[in-house]
Amino acid sequence: MPAICLPLIRHPALAMAPVRESPMSLLDDSLHQQFAALIEGSNDAIIAKNLDSIILSWNRAAEHIFGYTAAEAVGQPITMLIPAERQHEEADIIGRLRRGERVENFQTMRLRKSGEVFPVSVTISPIHDASGAVVGASKIARDITSHYHAAEQQRLLLSEMKHRVGNSFAIAGGLLRLCASQTDSVDELVRLMGGRLQALAAAHSLASPGPERAADAPARTLQGLIATILEPFAGAVTTHVQVEDLPLRGEAITPLALVLYELCTNAVKYGALSQPGGSLTIASERSVDRLLIRWTETFRPETVKTPFGTGFGTAMCEMALDSQIDGRLDRQFTATGMTVLLDLSHDRLAAPDVVAAQDVMA
Repeated sequence: MPAICLPLIRHPALAMAPVRESPMSLLDDSLHQQFAALIEGSNDAIIAKNLDSIILSWNRAAEHIFGYTAAEAVGQPITMLIPAERQHEEADIIGRLRRGERVENFQTMRLRKSGEVFPVSVTISPIHDASGAVVGASKIARDITSHYHAAEQQRLLLSEMKHRVGNSFAIAGGLLRLCASQTDSVDELVRLMGGRLQALAAAHSLASPGPERAADAPARTLQGLIATILEPFAGAVTTHVQVEDLPLRGEAITPLALVLYELCTNAVKYGALSQPGGSLTIASERSVDRLLIRWTETFRPETVKTPFGTGFGTAMCEMALDSQIDGRLDRQFTATGMTVLLDLSHDRLAAPDVVAAQDVMA
């Protein structure tokens, strides 16, 4: 069993006192054993150290969280648990302990024996001797990796929601301008705009991330997906679509729809679909085990009010392509517009029966 440091319970000098078999002594020993059992059974790492930052005790949870056994940890500097870029934190903590202060719920990063850096929440309290002087510290550390990931996911979801809401207003404005240029009456504008918004809702549903939606999605082809996404945006702008009529794997529909939807929204806001003289060409070709989709917009760059950037939408698309269909996105601007190349894994994109048939032929 790992050693339990007495300063966590009482001053070490008490351990050197003569043993007296009095009721109070027996009670004191019993309480000490109960405290030791609580420390050993805790799910949080409980560590004692002196003011030289040397580890004095190490419970089982500390072994589990940090990866070191008690034999490996006791007697070593606690700085072995601190990443290089955070070593200054220990000096700050010791300074506060010497002043008798308690460090509570301090969220930081620490280091496992494996070299993995992970988030923890620590509470550090000073240990006093009989005279009241600070002689060390007790540290309770909790692994908050799951909370950290949940908070990060929440941040991403909020960022995506903000991005989509902002896009919705921009898209509505762009579609309204396009519809207005194609109609001569208010009634015709309302009819045309209503149809575009309904089509836009259908396209948006395809681009909404969700494993339950992707898993239940009916089989679709690449041509069909592009047509569905493109329909509410194109208007009177000339579009040419020459892509392989490839049946798509269910799991590939959401990430690919997300990317196509993002390209369309940017085109409506800034590019070829934002001006009557623009044009859009989408073509595909096979290259060994990759499917290349080339998205080419022709427009007058000088009319673009807001420059294209590598914002949240682009980052979201790149992450979806990389993690779900082994894909990459490359964007190049020219004097006459912009070209986007989607480099995708054919096997991760195509329906299973298509991949199986190709394997048989090979």
